[in-house]
Amino acid sequence: MPFKNQNVYGFTASGIVSAPSASGVYGIYNQAAWIYIGESGDIAARLGEHLVGTNSNPDIRKNAPTGFTYELVLAAQRVQRQDELIRELMPLANKKLG
Repeated sequence: MPFKNQNVYGFTASGIVSAPSASGVYGIYNQAAWIYIGESGDIAARLGEHLVGTNSNPDIRKNAPTGFTYELVLAAQRVQRQDELIRELMPLANKKLG
């Protein structure tokens, strides 16, 4: 199942202001593909790190992200939900899961 939140936001500093400082999973994409699916206890802060390249997967910037979306998920369920989305959406910058 794709992201439950159907809202999309620009992968910019002003777009990331729309993300919550809460537990969940997020997806970063460009017009052609999903680039990266991640999880965090603070979605907004983690997206900010990706935006500026701090502690971030270099393949994210290499693929010229244009947008993101997110889904609020309890901490105990974040990794499982992230892995489901990675298997379903096959983002370019995540390691493939079996």
